[in-house]
Amino acid sequence: MLIRYCLTRVSSPPAAAPCRPSTLHTNGGRRYRHAGRENSSGIRVSRAVRGSRVVVVGAGFSGLAAALALAGAGCAVRLVEARDRVGGRTLSRPLPDGGWLDLGAQWIGPTQDRMYALVAAHGLATFPSPARGAPTLRWAGRRLAEAPASVAAILDTLDGLAARLDPAAPWRAAEAAEWDRTTLGGWLAATAPDPVTARYAGRLLAGGLLAAAPDEVSLLQMLFYLRSGGGTGVLLGMAGGAQQDRIVGGPAALAERLAAALPADCLRLGAPVERITQDGAGVRVDAGGEVHPADAVVVAVAPALAGRIRYDPPLPALRDGLTQRMPMGAAIKVHALYPEPFWRADGRSGVATADDGPITETVDNSVPGSPRGVLTAFSYGAEARQLRRMAPDARRAALLDALGTLVGPAAARPDDLVEYDWSADPWTRGCFCGMLPPGSWRDYGPELRRPVGRVHWAGTETATRWSGYLEGAVVAGERAAAEVLADLR
Repeated sequence: MLIRYCLTRVSSPPAAAPCRPSTLHTNGGRRYRHAGRENSSGIRVSRAVRGSRVVVVGAGFSGLAAALALAGAGCAVRLVEARDRVGGRTLSRPLPDGGWLDLGAQWIGPTQDRMYALVAAHGLATFPSPARGAPTLRWAGRRLAEAPASVAAILDTLDGLAARLDPAAPWRAAEAAEWDRTTLGGWLAATAPDPVTARYAGRLLAGGLLAAAPDEVSLLQMLFYLRSGGGTGVLLGMAGGAQQDRIVGGPAALAERLAAALPADCLRLGAPVERITQDGAGVRVDAGGEVHPADAVVVAVAPALAGRIRYDPPLPALRDGLTQRMPMGAAIKVHALYPEPFWRADGRSGVATADDGPITETVDNSVPGSPRGVLTAFSYGAEARQLRRMAPDARRAALLDALGTLVGPAAARPDDLVEYDWSADPWTRGCFCGMLPPGSWRDYGPELRRPVGRVHWAGTETATRWSGYLEGAVVAGERAAAEVLADLR
């Protein structure tokens, strides 16, 4: 999930450094303890909930976290997943040389404590993202070493505004009404000193953080996202920021280990949920041709997908309205594979950004122990949709031309080009996450986490800390589990 980069020269350990284990071990051994004690999420376990039946919908990181927390508390858990795999918006593709490509979410960074704890507890390791050398910036047709001071001023201003809202209730900010009806693009046009600064900042923020165009994003949505993740310095940073580390084998490897830690016969793959029915006797989930009776349900998928499930009785009008007004972002992630990371010989980091063109940014995605160079590029919003309309050969040509323009002629001659379009995935329909468009936060934001009877909501979109990231997904899943346990007591 996540895809944001630094603006100035960065330094990290040499890219060939061996993989290192995470140093943020917060729990080891078995993840959950016996009834009557706290589990690793801080949820108090009560004997009253043991044997209670809970269905969790969606086996992404949020659903896995919820299922593990509930099982650790003694509940009889059934985790149903439409796909034939776990991991949600994470997906790794192995390479013949032992490396891999992360086709979805891939980074973790400081203060994402739950993710580091899970990596350590499940015997995996992290390694630093390669970012040694100078970034590249294409600005108004010229190549610069770093962004002009006008960009930093815009980012500082946004951080100051974001500090004025509560990420748990952004609609309560004094300026919420104004911020909600103002698009990020409109605010940038009125605030930035020149059109290039406005265009570049819009692509970097709306695109790089939300996979959208600046005019599709309200200022309130952007400020919430910045507040949730710790500000632009953290969200756009590599070393010391949200893109600092990667997981050996990819996040998908961690998802598989989380699934392996579930009780036997808990997981149902290839089981899309068709209907959730509530009545006085409890709740029933129709999924994959089976009916699962339960005392509670956790729906751990994005609101746009949750809205495609049939509910009986129907969802309240405001909750249903939320699902209609929270589309997924639009992004295309492309991996260009080379015999070696040629950009390093020129003293460049592989991190590049542009104020125009189909590619907004690139990053060095090579892995330790492999001579292969991997340059990963991202297209967002309107540019991604335009690429999607092209025939495959035309899209490939456009991407290679853009890589050559942004990084250099050698970038236009990869050994292979691997793209993945999450908008075409029927059980995702976009990335990085769902977002509320202009004019929607104040009316529909309060419905994000509000349970509907026995149905509780998880997913990274519902997180108030690190919303949109793997960390937010885990925290949201554990929060929903705590809500269920509190209701079952």
